[in-house]
Amino acid sequence: MIPTRQAGEAFASPTEPWATSAEETLARLRVDAGRGLTDAAVRARREIHGPNRLREVARRSAWRILVDQLASLLVGLLAAAAGAAFAFGETVEGLAIGSVVLLNTAIGFLTEHRAVRSMEALRALGRVSATVRRAGRVRTVPAEELVPGDIVLIEGGDVLSADLRLIEASKLQADESTLTGESFPVAKRVAAVSTEVPLAERASMLFKGTAVTR
Repeated sequence: MIPTRQAGEAFASPTEPWATSAEETLARLRVDAGRGLTDAAVRARREIHGPNRLREVARRSAWRILVDQLASLLVGLLAAAAGAAFAFGETVEGLAIGSVVLLNTAIGFLTEHRAVRSMEALRALGRVSATVRRAGRVRTVPAEELVPGDIVLIEGGDVLSADLRLIEASKLQADESTLTGESFPVAKRVAAVSTEVPLAERASMLFKGTAVTR
């Protein structure tokens, strides 16, 4: 498998790798699947792209997320409507609108809280190791040192630390529930798929943060 971030001037990485054949992807990334990148190529690509990790942002506390939800325009309008209803003696309407405010805030808070924690979990993946083939040898390297064109070797149980284009696979399946919500493992294959298929149907790709089940 090969990481598929956008390339710099040294090579022409496919912008839609799921729709590009494995052979063409290897050719564009200028890498031999049997030997992998040379150490010099790895250093050069790391200088262009930097480490394989998500951009660092300030951590948002649960309290800050809740305050942001309450500060939204929609919540403000609903709260004003509830206040007006109580002022005119429409207690039932006021309680109904208040319930909508609470429900809307709770849904927004839970959704954003999960998204924030998911991003933190993905950043943590940069601190795990990955097995790669470089200069004809299999090595274990920190996942944040992966570069576009690396040949990554995976097996069942691995949690993926980069987006990968499959170049060889046998009965491969992945759990992508964290990405798509699909509860069953997804079968993967090397053959390219249409450029227009949605992310959940890009069978020639594996994605960071998902897990190999078979």
